[in-house]
Amino acid sequence: MLIGAFKWLGIHLIVICVILCIFALLVLVINGRQEALAFLDTAVLGMKGPWVWTFGYGLAFFIMDRGRTLPLELNGILVPTELTTKVANRIQASTYHSNALRYTVPLTLLGVFLTYAYGIPNRGVSYVLLYLCVLSIYYISGFLLFHFIEVTFAFKMLFDGAMAKSLQALQGGASTDDSDVGVEFRKIYSPLHLENITSYLAVTTVVGLIAIYAGFRGTVTARFEFQHEVWRVFLLTPLILFVPGTLVYDYYPRYVLRKIVQHKVFELMTRLAASNSSEADGLVDKLQRAAAVNSQILPFVDYKTLPSYLIAIVFVISLAYTHDSTVRAFLQQLANMASK
Repeated sequence: MLIGAFKWLGIHLIVICVILCIFALLVLVINGRQEALAFLDTAVLGMKGPWVWTFGYGLAFFIMDRGRTLPLELNGILVPTELTTKVANRIQASTYHSNALRYTVPLTLLGVFLTYAYGIPNRGVSYVLLYLCVLSIYYISGFLLFHFIEVTFAFKMLFDGAMAKSLQALQGGASTDDSDVGVEFRKIYSPLHLENITSYLAVTTVVGLIAIYAGFRGTVTARFEFQHEVWRVFLLTPLILFVPGTLVYDYYPRYVLRKIVQHKVFELMTRLAASNSSEADGLVDKLQRAAAVNSQILPFVDYKTLPSYLIAIVFVISLAYTHDSTVRAFLQQLANMASK
């Protein structure tokens, strides 16, 4: 999983370097050496273009590559039903750009407006090329947000279906046979399937958070010529739009899988209490398998680990504020604006 992520990140680092060189040569031919150097200064040193593009587009292509195997991994651990098929199809659909237009189009249009309001410092061909580069980042951000949200809602479908069926079984409204349970883990499956799901969630979340910070950092240092100081506040847009969804995306699928297993354990214990000696051995075996599955699904955060994560977040913010002079200056500017 990590090798696949590094592969796409490396490819897109090379791609953006080639694109910037081609654009710089174009500006050199049309506007001269000084404008070409100014273009590279804004794109590389100001907007941190290679960093933002590498993590944004690298993650998108990784999702288009490995994300399409996620339904197969899910089907590898769950017994196929109509519900699991719908969930798998929704996850599969979230890896295609054509399905993401309701996210990518509005966010790209938002980028058109905000980038104009911010004011790119270059002129002529450089201005047009930088504008297009910024819009491409808004576009790919919309695609990534679409994938994260769709995967989250796919697992919500799984959770709702599993809980409804489990509740019916516990209330006696349905048979408690395994064949009638809404979501059932396979009796025999490779632990690699479950590990690949959790690894995919972890890798895409980490790279996604780096991409968000890169986008935020690039807008802060881009030396925009703001038409009005109020637009400086909107530089927080990447953090506000994408961080909450990214964190929920990493947490919620793990939460759903654990809840399904825990409800299964509760159901088995209820059946065990009412069973006779001939059924007990089989139910105990199922309980042991359910416990083994539960131990493999590590939640991103729960009520026990939440304080630790909050402390870590505060520490990272404090560290960035202390050691990143650009971020510190930006936050101080926002504080000054708020106090006026």
